[in-house]
Amino acid sequence: MKRKKKHNQHMTFMLIPHGASRPLQWNMSRKFISGATAVFAMFIICFAAIGVWFYVSQDEIRHVTRIKQENLEKAETIELLNQEIKKIEQQQEEIAQKQMQLKRIMGIKSENNRPIEPSRGGKGGLDYRLRDTGGNEVLQQTVEIQTRLAIQEKELDELLAQVNNNKAYFRSIPNQWPTQGDISSEFGWRRSPFGGRGSSFHEGIDIANNSGVMVVAAADGTVIFAGWKGAYGRMLEIDHGYGFKTIYGHNSALLVKEGDKVKKGEEVARIGNTGRSTGPHLHFAVVKDGQPQDPQIYLP
Repeated sequence: MKRKKKHNQHMTFMLIPHGASRPLQWNMSRKFISGATAVFAMFIICFAAIGVWFYVSQDEIRHVTRIKQENLEKAETIELLNQEIKKIEQQQEEIAQKQMQLKRIMGIKSENNRPIEPSRGGKGGLDYRLRDTGGNEVLQQTVEIQTRLAIQEKELDELLAQVNNNKAYFRSIPNQWPTQGDISSEFGWRRSPFGGRGSSFHEGIDIANNSGVMVVAAADGTVIFAGWKGAYGRMLEIDHGYGFKTIYGHNSALLVKEGDKVKKGEEVARIGNTGRSTGPHLHFAVVKDGQPQDPQIYLP
């Protein structure tokens, strides 16, 4: 019969010093040597893992530090913008005071426009996307300042027209409500009605009502576009002269064609749900000298 191999064989290690000193000797089992080798290997692996973790941690720390520095610089920029906005608002207030004095001299009473509450209803149109950043409030402030300045410009233009007795100019101001309904989305930065993160800029107002409701021209003018326009579906664009243009989007039907002359209050289209839209409504926009304006500046 074959002998069974011994599982716990011993090994002898000797250290022989120079001279006549007695040799040093150690007896160790193979099991002990294997265990010691495994422990040593685990130690090396742990040491290497700690080294890798330390390197990765340092890289993450540098990344976080860089992000903090960038955020600090953005915050400083926003603070500077806020300071500039305050200066502009102060200048605007001085202009408003001069306007009031001019109105009193001319015997004109100031308008008292009733605020219109937004309501639920169809929304849509083409938005200019903006990711969420810490500067969204500053952007909204700039839009509000531009709107207030546009109001003042409109009032000054009307004062000049009264001085010159220019009736054609008054007929060209888009101050006729284009349709009946509730404002479902106002002018300016908004959350997109189609979902997603971030804000988007809405270049007009959305007036919600049933499909087929009458749409009229906001002022005298000439139709310069009548047809399909991407996100706005069936769209009209009317040139009123004096730098004014109006846009009517998402219509179910167009009742005029390009080149037609229209009068303020004349029926030109029907409310619909064409293009990129969440429900029947009219997208109404006012453009002055190539820049979009808040239509509620001009509407009574």
